[in-house]
Amino acid sequence: MNMQSKQVVTLALIGGVLGISTSAIFIRLGDAPAPVMAFYRMFFAALCFLPGAIRQSRRVKISWQEVGLALAAGMFLALHFLLWMSSLAYTSVASSVVLVTTHPIWVYLISVFFLKEKPTTMMWLGLALALGGGLLVATAQELGETRLVGDFLALGGAMMVAIYLTLGRKLRQNLPVSLYSALVFGTASVFIALYMWFRGLPWFGYSGQTWLVFFALALFPTVLGHNTLNWALEFLPATMVSATVLGEPLGASLLAIVVLGEVPGGREILGSLITLVGILLVWRPLKNGEV
Repeated sequence: MNMQSKQVVTLALIGGVLGISTSAIFIRLGDAPAPVMAFYRMFFAALCFLPGAIRQSRRVKISWQEVGLALAAGMFLALHFLLWMSSLAYTSVASSVVLVTTHPIWVYLISVFFLKEKPTTMMWLGLALALGGGLLVATAQELGETRLVGDFLALGGAMMVAIYLTLGRKLRQNLPVSLYSALVFGTASVFIALYMWFRGLPWFGYSGQTWLVFFALALFPTVLGHNTLNWALEFLPATMVSATVLGEPLGASLLAIVVLGEVPGGREILGSLITLVGILLVWRPLKNGEV
């Protein structure tokens, strides 16, 4: 990848992280159960990519193995949203977002064993530093039983999205981004719909503000956020794409101050800054042409 291409990917990922950072804020502004918000987020996002997916499907031959992997990726994405979005009802935005963005460590382990991707020593040091900053944020407030439940749900969401990104790295080598996104978002919405049906959750009857939240979740953190990650997986290792999202806690925490009035403490601010330093270390190999 030449320098100009690296700059384009870098700028796109920065925009993607900014989009993803809005997710926790929109979730807090809605009055629907977390699975309902997750369903409409995935369903509306899949509809956005459907026209492009239909066009691309006519030019690309998809194997049954790829279909199976796409279905699996969608299932793990659904589990990610069900776990993480539920965590926001129990813990703070800062802790939830920081813990869910521990996924680089899980992506690293999966990539080493299954994709044979081995980050450089500098990338590994950056990951360790970023995750240390995340731990500082997560432990900044007193842990109660309810908060602990939320933290574990967020951690489970991190593990699920790690598998999703790893599968995406493999699939995106052949599948165009609109086709891939439509498949995984659509599959995720089906799995979440089945979960809603099993739980007996209502599909309708929500306020106008909550319906706006549904659309906003599909547009900003998904179409403009997660889809950017899907696009970047064609060009970058899964570990590097995953590490970039470590910038989400900072963006989400700043938005939480402005919109929700959740002001982070000194340890949370320090942890966020340490996380950013770690991201810079992870990105040094890309800048120097080592990846």
